[in-house]
Amino acid sequence: MGVGARVFLHVGAPKTGTTHLQNVLWHNRTALAGDGLLYPLQRPFEHFHATMDLRGMHWDGKRDPAWAGAWDRLAGRVREWSGPASVISNEILGGADVEQIARAVDTLRPARVEVVFTARDLARQLASGWQEHLKHRLPVTFEKFVDDLIRLGRDAPPPYGEMFWSLHHAVEVLARWEEVVPAENIHVVTVPQAGAPRDLLWQRFARVLGIDAARYDTDVPGGNPSIGVAQAELLRRVNAVLTNDVVPPRHSDDLMRVLLGEDILVRDSAGAPKPTLPERRMAWVTDWSQHLVDGLRKAEYDVVGDLAELMPATATTPAPQPEDVSADELLEPAIVAISGLLGQLGRERDELAVLRRALDKPFRSWLDRRHPRAAGYGRRVLAVARRLRR
Repeated sequence: MGVGARVFLHVGAPKTGTTHLQNVLWHNRTALAGDGLLYPLQRPFEHFHATMDLRGMHWDGKRDPAWAGAWDRLAGRVREWSGPASVISNEILGGADVEQIARAVDTLRPARVEVVFTARDLARQLASGWQEHLKHRLPVTFEKFVDDLIRLGRDAPPPYGEMFWSLHHAVEVLARWEEVVPAENIHVVTVPQAGAPRDLLWQRFARVLGIDAARYDTDVPGGNPSIGVAQAELLRRVNAVLTNDVVPPRHSDDLMRVLLGEDILVRDSAGAPKPTLPERRMAWVTDWSQHLVDGLRKAEYDVVGDLAELMPATATTPAPQPEDVSADELLEPAIVAISGLLGQLGRERDELAVLRRALDKPFRSWLDRRHPRAAGYGRRVLAVARRLRR
């Protein structure tokens, strides 16, 4: 990679369409490479592993051995790229400290590193952030979540206090990156307000990357949509009674986040009202948002979109709050959740039966060929073994 090459580091923030943008990049990586832009992932989650490695972080109290050296491997592919540009995207990069940022930039030299930050208004960020924590078994009500973050700031209870503000406060996040990357190489992409064209965020992101957005397929699977008010409150109440004996931490991500939170309850949320900021907190959030906009404008970063989109939209009618959901209103989503979980359990049992037959068949075939007289005994042994296994 030559001195004139560019490397775009998309550093967040979470819940700003990052999952969709990453899915579009992954789905179109071959076409992008043909146009000179490298998305250096060989497996879908490498950007997460690389970020965990760069920041020396733990996830659920542990570190995966696969993370070791992941950032250097990713950076190595970027340095070997002969095209004019590359892009790395992970929303947790925004929380890096100055030392980690300096290391990241050093591993990508001699290319010119440019930072991209996608920003969304705080009212929607608070609602989306609470839902994301619910998928990771947070039992805290939406009202307490918002009150803690507003009153206590970074001192709000873990895991959401320090994590939220270190990733979502655009002025503070970009000030850290600006200590290493010049301000003229920092781009802020604003997330459109509700009702905007679906691909507008991708179009803005592509403009920063210097590519033609229309050349790529954006109808890609995945994403991280919101769930309804009743569905979110149901998940929170499940979290409040769930123990590690019932769902061990090693299964929590697959079962709680992916299956229940991002599959079953999302499908049940079609057309349902979504959690919105409590009206009593709108004045504080509006004031905070104005300070944020003023800070970004003063920093003179390249803005793609409109900083006015970072001001919260005023609700025309009072929205239902999760705390107001009655037991009767929880009944229907609870039935949907139970039926969805039972359906998944049935499918997994069918798959397990197929695997068991596939494992048993080669041994029976070998036994019939090698020891015909013992085959009958062997089949009896296998039958007993299957019973014991069940």
